Amino acid sequence: MPDFNQEAGAVTKFVIQRTVVQLICLMVIFGFPARAQNGGANLRALAVERFMAARTLPHNVEARKLMTASLEEDYLRGKRLSIRVRSGRVVAFDFDSGAIKAPNEKEFSAEVESVWADLNELVFATQYERLKFIKLKEDWLANEIEFIRSVPGRRLLPFNVVSEKRGKQAVAVVKKFMKGVLNRDPQSAMQSLTQDFQSKFRSQEELETFLKGPADPYFSAYELQTLTQKDPKEMEVKLKIYLVSKNKRGSESQEARLVVREGKTDWNIDEFELVK
Repeated sequence: MPDFNQEAGAVTKFVIQRTVVQLICLMVIFGFPARAQNGGANLRALAVERFMAARTLPHNVEARKLMTASLEEDYLRGKRLSIRVRSGRVVAFDFDSGAIKAPNEKEFSAEVESVWADLNELVFATQYERLKFIKLKEDWLANEIEFIRSVPGRRLLPFNVVSEKRGKQAVAVVKKFMKGVLNRDPQSAMQSLTQDFQSKFRSQEELETFLKGPADPYFSAYELQTLTQKDPKEMEVKLKIYLVSKNKRGSESQEARLVVREGKTDWNIDEFELVK
C-alpha cells in the first residue's frame, strides 16, 4: 500500500523548493542584491550628511554626538582642528555620494568640500577634508577628519577709496549689520540703519521681516566683494550671501548691494537691497 503521507510530504517539499528557486531568480532579475547594496550606500551618505549638518550649528554639541571619543578629543583639544572650530563654523557643504569608499562593512571614507565662516558670519575659506567613519554597533560615527587643502575666501576689492581709514570704518558697519541679519536678529541690525532707510517701510514688523530674509533656504553667511567710494561721505559695498536649506548639502547664492553713509558721528547703512 502506498504511504500517502510520505507522498504528500514529498510533493510539499518539491513545491517549497521550486518556490525558493523562483524567488531567488526574481531577486536576481529585479536586482534585489543591488538594492540592498545601494541601501548601505545611502546610509553612509546619510551619515556624512548628518555629521556635516551638525557642524553648521553655532555650537558643537550635536556634532560631538556623531563622533568617536578619539575624534571628540581632537575636536576639543587638537591643535589644528580645535582652533578652527573655536574660530568659525561650517556654512555649507557638499560631497559626491558616489565617490564614498568602503573597503569593508565596518568603515568608509568620504571627501567633503565645506565653506567656513568666522564668528561674524563672514566667509574666510573653502576647506577640503577626508572624513573617515567607523561602525559601532548599528551606528556610523565619524572617527577622523583629515585636511586635504584650504582655499582662502575672496579678498575685498577696494575701488577709488580715497581714505583707507574711512573705508575700514564703513566696512566695520557693514560687518556689524550683516551679523545681525544672518543671526536673524533684526533689532541688532536696525542699530546700523539710517532713519531714512527705516522710513521706507510701513511698519517695524515689515522691516524686521525684510531683514530676517527667507525661511528656507535661509541666509547663512556672506562674502565681501567690492568697496567703491561714491563721494567723500558715501561707500557702496557689494557682497554675496550664502543660502542653505537645513540639514541639506549644497548652497545657493544671492548678490546684495549696500550703501554706507557717513553721519555726524559714525557711518550707517542707508541702502540694502538684494540684486536680482
